[in-house]
Amino acid sequence: MKNPRSIRLEDDFIAQHQLSTSPPPPNSLFWKMWNASENIAQQALNTDFIQGIKNGTLNPVTYGAFNISDAYYCFHGAADYLTAANKATHSVLKAFLLKKHKSYQQYNDTFPKTWRIKDANGIVPTEVCQQYSQFESGTASHEHPIYMLVVMLPCEYLWAWLAAQLSPPTQGNLYASWIKGNDDPKGAYAMGNFLNDYAKENPLDEDLALKLYIQAMTYEFRNFKTAVGS
Repeated sequence: MKNPRSIRLEDDFIAQHQLSTSPPPPNSLFWKMWNASENIAQQALNTDFIQGIKNGTLNPVTYGAFNISDAYYCFHGAADYLTAANKATHSVLKAFLLKKHKSYQQYNDTFPKTWRIKDANGIVPTEVCQQYSQFESGTASHEHPIYMLVVMLPCEYLWAWLAAQLSPPTQGNLYASWIKGNDDPKGAYAMGNFLNDYAKENPLDEDLALKLYIQAMTYEFRNFKTAVGS
């Protein structure tokens, strides 16, 4: 049950673009942003939603409602990443953004059979989910496309980090597949290493990147927190 919002980087994609899936350098922007918001990640870990996954006690109805609300974000996200990709001129950045767009499309195509919803029109998202979606749309429309990669990273790495904290799942845990499926940070590392290489040759406002990253991380935390009405 891999993070459905996660980008899907096949081995041939990694090889084609000469990406590294090793942890980024300690002084890289990837770790600067993570270290600046690790306290928010810890709050996400301590939410009733994530602890319910850890203990296998999360109400399946709550889990389902979280996914349906999140579908609103994902339906809009597909268009957002296409908007950013169409603005990108760097070939690898464009490839990343198109991959994310395709990942969303593939995930969105599963909703009619899995949750019996075909688009965002009939979904009543949580207020936080709606705000998160609007934040992402605004970034796609108004910022340089590189910052959509920054906004993507909290989701990509946070879920892997959370799964690592919950591993190994207890025997018989209903959510074992969520824990096992998300415990892989290689995609996030590939993005972090690319971001590091990109910044060596292209202008990048680290203060803006940090601001956007922390905001996205905060939305991730609040999404989990409000999933159980707390």
